[in-house]
Amino acid sequence: MQRREETLLVRKKIFTFFVSWTFHATGVAITKWCLVIGGSGALWMAATLCFTVAFVPTSFLVSGMTINYVDGQLQISSMQKIGSFIIGGVTAAGSTYLAVNDYQSLLNLSNQTIAQISEDIKTIQRQHPQTDPWLSIAIAASLFFGAMFAFGVAGRR
Repeated sequence: MQRREETLLVRKKIFTFFVSWTFHATGVAITKWCLVIGGSGALWMAATLCFTVAFVPTSFLVSGMTINYVDGQLQISSMQKIGSFIIGGVTAAGSTYLAVNDYQSLLNLSNQTIAQISEDIKTIQRQHPQTDPWLSIAIAASLFFGAMFAFGVAGRR
């Protein structure tokens, strides 16, 4: 009897961990897609969605009752744990922060790359003014084919 209860407790902990991890990963993925598609204008919506989705397992964990069926009897017990609620809120906020911070890092890197390419183009145009239209066409084509190559590599996995 004791061994069975220990096994059930371990299974419950493992199940809770994987369910929580799945919700946090889903919240981060939703946030990243919202921010990539909607840009900075969707920041608050994306952050709210991430926090809400990541907080779902915590809300079920401390919903107030647990229903178990043990030894042919239905057992209902109260599980109002403020500590779990606080930890769940902190981890959901952490997931939200990491997702938004990842987007902001990507945005900063993109802006730096754009500024660097623009500066390099201006430098080349000053040094070689006769290549002005062809240089822009060549750079646009190389960026396009590079993106297609990256999509092709990413699509194989």
